[in-house]
Amino acid sequence: MNIPVELPVVYTTQILIPGFILKIRLETLKNSDLLNYLYQDLKNTESTHMIGIIPLIDIGKVDNVIGTVGLIQSVIQIGSVSEEFFLLVQGICRFLLNETISVEPLKIVKITPIDNFKILSGDENEKTELKVEFEKTLSNLITYSEPGIINPLINKNFQKFLKQFPLHLIIEYFLKNIIQITPSDAYEILRATSLNALVKFVINWMKQKTIKENNSSTFDKTGLLSLPSAVIIGSNTDKKKILKKHLSPELEEIYTAIKNSNMPAPVYDVIIKDFNRLLKMNSFQSDYSVYLNYVNYVVNLPWNKSTKETLDLEKARNVLQLEHYGMDEVKKRIIQFIAVKILNPERRGPILCLIGPPGVGKTTIAKAIGDSLNRTFKRISLGGINNFSDIKGHRKTYIGAMPGRIIQAISQAQTNNPIILLDEIDKMYKGPNGDPAAALLEVLDPEQNNSFVDSYVNVPFDISQVMFISTANHVAGIPQTLRDRLEIIYLEGYTVEEKMKIAENYLIPKLLKDLKMNELHITICKNTINNIIRKYTCEAGVRELQRKLEAICHYIAVEIVENSDKESKNYVITPESLINILGNEIYNINNVLVEKSSERVGIAIGLSWSPTGGLIQVIEASKIHFHKNNSQLVLTGLVGQTLRESVAIALNWIQSFAKKNELDINNCCIHVHLPYGGLKKDGPSAGITIVCAIVSLLWEIPLKPMIAMTGEISLKGDILPVGGVKDKILAAYNANLRTIIIPEFNMKDVNSLPENIREDLNIIPVNHLKEVLDVVIPGGLAFLQNPTVNLVPRSKI
Repeated sequence: MNIPVELPVVYTTQILIPGFILKIRLETLKNSDLLNYLYQDLKNTESTHMIGIIPLIDIGKVDNVIGTVGLIQSVIQIGSVSEEFFLLVQGICRFLLNETISVEPLKIVKITPIDNFKILSGDENEKTELKVEFEKTLSNLITYSEPGIINPLINKNFQKFLKQFPLHLIIEYFLKNIIQITPSDAYEILRATSLNALVKFVINWMKQKTIKENNSSTFDKTGLLSLPSAVIIGSNTDKKKILKKHLSPELEEIYTAIKNSNMPAPVYDVIIKDFNRLLKMNSFQSDYSVYLNYVNYVVNLPWNKSTKETLDLEKARNVLQLEHYGMDEVKKRIIQFIAVKILNPERRGPILCLIGPPGVGKTTIAKAIGDSLNRTFKRISLGGINNFSDIKGHRKTYIGAMPGRIIQAISQAQTNNPIILLDEIDKMYKGPNGDPAAALLEVLDPEQNNSFVDSYVNVPFDISQVMFISTANHVAGIPQTLRDRLEIIYLEGYTVEEKMKIAENYLIPKLLKDLKMNELHITICKNTINNIIRKYTCEAGVRELQRKLEAICHYIAVEIVENSDKESKNYVITPESLINILGNEIYNINNVLVEKSSERVGIAIGLSWSPTGGLIQVIEASKIHFHKNNSQLVLTGLVGQTLRESVAIALNWIQSFAKKNELDINNCCIHVHLPYGGLKKDGPSAGITIVCAIVSLLWEIPLKPMIAMTGEISLKGDILPVGGVKDKILAAYNANLRTIIIPEFNMKDVNSLPENIREDLNIIPVNHLKEVLDVVIPGGLAFLQNPTVNLVPRSKI
């Protein structure tokens, strides 16, 4: 091996000597330049990755500094950001330090390599005397020392042993296999100037060992691991025959696990082959830990372990109802699955995808499904994943390799039929290292997942018995190819009445139990819960409501602790006490813009949808008579491309409608604004609201008050269906809007509303813009077609 004459060096407390391996721990901050150099060097497959290792006690010396040329076996850094890293370095030969070439950024020195010692130096008499002394001392050690120090095969025929191998290999065998090297011994061996010095060191050790037994462990406190010795002691002179080793307790445990794993025959053959390869390795080799961890992980997978399901419809209904309020569609689908499973136990389960706003209970209903079926539940968070390997794992040969999320979840569950929740499946995205959504295709395909191959495990594993449930906030974030494998169930937001029931029956009892306050007399009035929902939260789910209720419990806890010496009393939380506990009201029930829209020209009340539920979106329009651009439209309010196109379509239809009714609108510029400009707005559902606002502006007549609307339009004025209708209607209802215009196609969505809300609303289905205008314009469509008829008083802009 060619040794370079210039090397980067590091000073270490532990001492590396040729023929051994040393694990060196270094601080990342102080050695960042060395770490970058090694990573760059390791990219070159032809590089020898050598550095110089010098004992720390020689850091102040100028002359006669001896170090060891180290061959980098591995660089280990745990995590992307860590305070330290490790080097596995193999000692090659000694070197003499000549001079320092550079200090920054790396300390580079010029060296003179020293060949490993193979022959004795001096005259023939001196050599002969040293050999005789060595043989005599070894004979005394074998004769007078306690048994077990020397290999029994050497004890029986040590003369043959001495003749069979050259002296330098025998000395190497002693250093690696017999002598218990201490840190001071390692320093002495490093600074040996010839084979003679090493022979004398071994002679002195044998003399001490003959006199007194030393029970310290091999290589005590040096951190050194020996490389295989060239001397192989066997029952005959054939070096290829090696004595059979006893299995360590760790390997014995793995071998027992292999025999009891009940894994398929092809997988068993692969694992036994890797286990036999492991037996032939020495524990210091870099690949040893790789194969040890791999075999141990694979054999402990639940190859033939499954949880017995509880297929009881009545129990499932009770568990689902006890754990979660509402979610009738999901519960009905699970009951159907259990019924089919009772008829056909081999039937594979559905792959459900629960889509809805945050806080509506997608995760908790998945846990309830696991309880109802008596299956182990595991959750995998997919939010932010952008790497193919997160799903399929890494090859075991990579540093820090690990299985993918799916196999990890199954390994943790220790059963091959758990329920696995794929949470936030719409938050994955394609990155430079592959598309995780593409990796999920194999996982969720019933025709392929009976032989799923994780890159780390590298053998087929049957995951067809796993029941996958996924969650998402928006279906648009799921790729179409992945969506085809999912049975999508939409979860809408809760009404105020539903939130009150959830708070009374689920949230408050659970909070009092968790805080160990359930034995106290605490009462939160219904009106108080109603005020919290309306004035302190604005969400489709109940997550913020739970936080507010928890804040009330914390307030009561302080009262209890401060008044612990007094008699216990009843705690009643009324609406009036909320200001002291939660502060001032955050949300106004009556939207200010909605209230001011009455009797004002160019304002319409729209409805929009967001991942947190339905929202009221007021749209304003006004005229600009002098504008520096020739454009007929100015659009503000941080709107997206889809919404811009809706405004353009609306203006196009209005121009056509105005021309038919002999109204000239070509000499003015229209400014359309969506208030709350700090919030991004987009989506295809504001078409009819934009038309109504602009028509009100151009015809100078305010719309009828307190009418909300949603729906997209075509160039011909047809009303197109939209999504999120239930959430939008609930938002209008909570804002005290009782008349709502929706596309006729969306009337089917009204059936999902509670009956008391449906009866309190006036929902008007429409098919064309003219029907909308006939409803919202005072005087109806007739006034627009003949505005000279003074049916109603006009307002000025």
